[in-house]
Amino acid sequence: MIRSVVLAVRGMTYVEATVALGASSLHIARFHLLPAVFPVAFAQLIALTSSAILLESSLSFLGLGDPTQKSWGSILFYAQVRGSFLNGSWPWWALPPGLLITSSVLALAALGRGLERGSPRISP
Repeated sequence: MIRSVVLAVRGMTYVEATVALGASSLHIARFHLLPAVFPVAFAQLIALTSSAILLESSLSFLGLGDPTQKSWGSILFYAQVRGSFLNGSWPWWALPPGLLITSSVLALAALGRGLERGSPRISP
């Protein structure tokens, strides 16, 4: 996605005019390419962050995470192993980490969508 944005901006007439006027590659990258690429790259970073949260919490819930690190998935794992769903203590052990995982991923998804919608459209 980032490569397509760079190629689209590189083919625009104002960038070609800047090249014709003798601007350096650093100038073109700094003043024309980076402002167009930054919103897309930041939205991708946010999407990857939410994917990483889901992946780590699901692996920890399955017992495949690092047992020395505390995470929301490991809390859910120990809640399930110790029978919190059977003895009625699930609202205190399973609900908070589940809600935190859900709310953080949804918040990051909304932030990423907002950045994608707010970024300027590039039309060659």
